[in-house]
Amino acid sequence: MTALVQFLSRALDKTVLALAFTAGTAVFALAFLIVTDIVARRLFAFSLQGTDELGGYALAMVGSLGFAFVLAERGFTRIDLTVRLLPRPLRNLLHVIAYLTLAGVAAFFASQAIFELQETWLFDTHANTPLQTPLWIPQGLWALGMSLFAFAAAIHALRSLILLVVAPGRVEREYGFTRVEEELEEFQRATKGQTVDAPPPK
Repeated sequence: MTALVQFLSRALDKTVLALAFTAGTAVFALAFLIVTDIVARRLFAFSLQGTDELGGYALAMVGSLGFAFVLAERGFTRIDLTVRLLPRPLRNLLHVIAYLTLAGVAAFFASQAIFELQETWLFDTHANTPLQTPLWIPQGLWALGMSLFAFAAAIHALRSLILLVVAPGRVEREYGFTRVEEELEEFQRATKGQTVDAPPPK
């Protein structure tokens, strides 16, 4: 059971990372489209239709996938002013409760996204814009991102709960607060092999 949950969490983290790159590519493409639209308006008095609409869809997709990516990177903001002063068993319990709570919130978000998608599909709703986009397409991407976030949060919550029982010494290391030392080590790994040019002499 523990090995299966660990495999799922690692596979999910890799999937989320790949989707985050995809979302970043979509933002880059949107930026190029916006620049093209601005230049066309200024020089040729011509406007691409739907740039702002596509921007809203891209924002919804990037936002939903961003939740899962931040979860994989342990990047959610957590206040630790007093938690660090507590005994380790109590800290471990609070870490697990935090992930269980996050999983519950993520499940609520995903259920609302799926409910909205079902209504859109049922009534075949289209955007009231020149593109007349079928709204199930952007809402489907949004619901997919929220569902992925909920599934990943549930897997991490389950794994933290299992570790609390079978290996409590690993709970804080894998699901606790990110320390400054860990962030520094990650930055050093990311910049390994890169050199910083010395400033020119004055």
